[in-house]
Amino acid sequence: MSGESIGGRSAGAALDALSHDRWRVLNDVPWPGRRPATIDHVVVGRAGVFVVDVRSWPGEVRVRDGVLRQDRYSRQGAVTQVAEAARVVGSGVRSARCPVQGVLCLERDEAIVIESDGVLVCSTASLADVLESRPAVLADLQVERIATDLSGRGLPVPAASPPGPHSSHRGVAYLSGALAALVVALLLVARPDVVADAVEGLARWVADQVQD
Repeated sequence: MSGESIGGRSAGAALDALSHDRWRVLNDVPWPGRRPATIDHVVVGRAGVFVVDVRSWPGEVRVRDGVLRQDRYSRQGAVTQVAEAARVVGSGVRSARCPVQGVLCLERDEAIVIESDGVLVCSTASLADVLESRPAVLADLQVERIATDLSGRGLPVPAASPPGPHSSHRGVAYLSGALAALVVALLLVARPDVVADAVEGLARWVADQVQD
């Protein structure tokens, strides 16, 4: 999901500044269902799990009227993508007490710390400080277990959306319509005088099936 750096140190170098005793950094985590797409970094520490998407955007980045903008361009699509990545990662975390935060990280030396729709937007200049400043909610043993889960088992593939409540009724209606057309065609050829009775009976059967 990342682009090339336009200046400033890389996100990888910024994450290297985190204490190796307290943080685990997973790089290029495969994104289930979107291969060959990957999640740039998944960082696990006492403060929880942080899903980091790296971007290289020039110009001014700010939130205006609730929308993340780079100069005059909306970047809400990137915010939505990071939030979805965080949701996928969160589905692979077994601890209910573990927060999962989406992070949009800009590779630049300018310090940036803002938020848009629950996604943290920061720069590589402020990334390590922001993560280190978060309150601890996990024990060291939980950090190790979560990092092992996410790196060893891989992330779960998102389940397909279930069919809508009326999809089965629509299937019955389509099938019934085709059968009705076939019956009418056959009766018109064989015995036109019973067409009306046959159609009426079929209509009652269709109504009963849809109600079920």
